[in-house]
Amino acid sequence: MPKLKQYQCCLCFKRCKENSRRHIPPGLAYKRYIQERLGRQTHCDDVICGSCFSRVYRSLPHVQHVQQDPEEDLADPDFIYEPKITNPSSPKTVHLNIPAASRSHKWCVICHKDSSRRNHIINIPSTAITQAFINCGVFIHPKSRCCYKHLENTFFSSDALHLLRAAKTSDMFSHSDVVNLLTNIRKMLRADCHRLNFDIPAFLSDEDYETLTGITKDQFNDLVTYLEDIRNTEIRSKRTCLGVFLTKLRTGLSNKVLGVLHGLTAAQVQRTVTTTRQCLMSSFVPSNLGFSHLSHEDFATLHCTETAKTLFREDDSNAVVVLDGTYIYIQKSCDYQFQRRTYSTHKNRSLLKPMMIVGTDGYILEVLGPYYADGSNSDASITKHFLTCNEDSRQWFRDGDVFLVDRGFRDAVEFLEENNISVKMPPFLKKKEKQHSTEDANLSRMITKVRWIVEAVNGRIKKWKLLDKVLPNTLVPSIGDFVRITCSLCNKYRPPIAINTEEDVKWANEMLNKAKQPNQLLELLTTKNLLRTRSTFSLVDSQNLCNFPSLSLEDLRNITMGVYQIHQAPFYVKEHLDEDGTFQLMVHKESDSLIKLKIQSRHSQSVSHTLWIQYTPEQISGWYCTCKVGARVVGCCAHIASALWYLGYERHEAKHNSGVDINTTNIDDARHRVVSVSDSESDQTMEEE
Repeated sequence: MPKLKQYQCCLCFKRCKENSRRHIPPGLAYKRYIQERLGRQTHCDDVICGSCFSRVYRSLPHVQHVQQDPEEDLADPDFIYEPKITNPSSPKTVHLNIPAASRSHKWCVICHKDSSRRNHIINIPSTAITQAFINCGVFIHPKSRCCYKHLENTFFSSDALHLLRAAKTSDMFSHSDVVNLLTNIRKMLRADCHRLNFDIPAFLSDEDYETLTGITKDQFNDLVTYLEDIRNTEIRSKRTCLGVFLTKLRTGLSNKVLGVLHGLTAAQVQRTVTTTRQCLMSSFVPSNLGFSHLSHEDFATLHCTETAKTLFREDDSNAVVVLDGTYIYIQKSCDYQFQRRTYSTHKNRSLLKPMMIVGTDGYILEVLGPYYADGSNSDASITKHFLTCNEDSRQWFRDGDVFLVDRGFRDAVEFLEENNISVKMPPFLKKKEKQHSTEDANLSRMITKVRWIVEAVNGRIKKWKLLDKVLPNTLVPSIGDFVRITCSLCNKYRPPIAINTEEDVKWANEMLNKAKQPNQLLELLTTKNLLRTRSTFSLVDSQNLCNFPSLSLEDLRNITMGVYQIHQAPFYVKEHLDEDGTFQLMVHKESDSLIKLKIQSRHSQSVSHTLWIQYTPEQISGWYCTCKVGARVVGCCAHIASALWYLGYERHEAKHNSGVDINTTNIDDARHRVVSVSDSESDQTMEEE
């Protein structure tokens, strides 16, 4: 076996191991020092051990490493290079006044808990170290560790950043620490400073998530779990895909604007929205929307308010649903046939109609359509269609279920009753009549007491502004998916609109009892012919009406059986207050307990309603108004509620809140015209002639 060559250090003459010996490179400043120590020229075979190299390097702190010109080195291998620059050399570590966290493998740098089997700590990713330095100004050593619960993906959570504290005000930093930190900061800032970033959980606050996406950060993290079919790429991750889609759905911005916000091109935004929409339709929507996602028994038990149970449901197993169509406006199409089918004569514009089927608490059971908007697709026609052609709906609905609808479903009432479905619809005004009877007005109020929920649901989904705008024709094939995804988000992450309270059953029973009672004040006015007589009333000031009972907001709610009329009252009253803040009304000459006044209609300038209120010093005993529903005793109309609100509540309050003041100084009125002197003289001359 051949003998291996041995190397000895040319300074200490010790044997050098292979991993510790160093050749003396030509052109370095300490080569002269070695030659002076040896008393001879160095050769290419000379080596130096690691300890001697360090000792020589430390003995020459004034020398900077400067490479020799390769041409001179080839010309004279023994040439000794004299450095021309004598700056201090860079040390291995440097002391910087930067706050730093503690360094340890045994406990978490965030919560300082010791590592154990129950509390598993892991290495901190470089992205989280950079995030902590940017957000908190605290440096974390790469060899430190933290609990796994403090990380979301490869970044710290917002709670972890809030708990992070610096253990010392300064620390020793190595060359690699400084270089890596600066490099990572540059990468993160170049990628994230000019765009929205959903990959870093702490980059956006909870309020930012709700503003941009319509859901909270925790709900966003839960929704990401449904995107299993989307893979992370260098351009965008799953979180970025979902963020782009929800931002478009929430704000309705164009693809170009979204591209600027997220650092993508318009084409990339379009592909991202399409991919996310298809993934959510296959994984998220089926478990939160549709006839198959919830059984009939669960829906009847969980999504029926106490008011609806008391007023309309005869059996606990029956489901009570509210039906109504909503509108999604679209552009006018160049396809003439499609243009005719989507033009609504009711709204005088192009639109599509999804049909909403919701529970009485605001839970959306199903969204049908969207349908065309022509005369062949009325609410009644859509109802007949889905009950005839939709197999899931025929199997889901059962005999005795209750449909709460508006007057647009009148042509489907007979069809629904033939299918053993109970229909509750506000009655129509009888022919040659100007006002509903007391019985019809009471029934209409009981239906609207429950049916208002579908309008609230339509308003909730329109908060996603994409559905509230005029959509381009390129999005027409995707409108149904956008509506279903929005409704699924409401079902999954929104609380119920209507919540059961202790007063619901009491009000419902009271409404049933009053629905059978006549309007006694109307009978009194008719008997004494006071509806047309003017001489029996005298004009007085509301401030002189001393015996009118004082009412609280709770008393007003018990009279109106709701809050809508009370909210309308300040705006009605504001129009009828004089300059001194008084309300003009008329009092019956023979009876101090009967007052009469007029209220201007909110819809028409030429229409006003006359109302009567009967009272005692302790309570309100009766009311009647000449509007269409003014004869009802189940609650009262907004005109009567406005008079009761002012006379019984507002005029006794120290602070007046009669309506909302709107600045109209910059709005002109063509009715007011300044007449010049010349015009007036010419008019006078014409009259004399």
